[in-house]
Amino acid sequence: MDMNNVQNTTDKVINDAAATTQEVADKTLTAAGAAMDNASDRLGAARARATEAIDHLAGRAQQYARVGIDKASDARDYAKRSLQNAGDATSSYVEEQPLKSIAIAAGVGAATAALLMMLRGRDR
Repeated sequence: MDMNNVQNTTDKVINDAAATTQEVADKTLTAAGAAMDNASDRLGAARARATEAIDHLAGRAQQYARVGIDKASDARDYAKRSLQNAGDATSSYVEEQPLKSIAIAAGVGAATAALLMMLRGRDR
């Protein structure tokens, strides 16, 4: 083999290697682009599912808040009615039993005064 043949063979091997390298690089670039597109599609789908789940949870939270507000309003109304009934019952009792009511009020007042005096005595 002469020097010219060796040079030609070497050039052919180098050119074949360069072409193969270019082909592999192109295929890698194409595969990477497809992988990026696939990842982008999956990310978009995940984002859509997350948004849907958050919207659903927000709706449920609003439902629970409305139920809680309704329950609190019902409890307030019940307490208001109960206090009104107790006030009416007390007024009726005082009207029906004025002397007993005065005696009870005096007894509660005396007990409260005695308790306060005892507590003041301890503080000194």
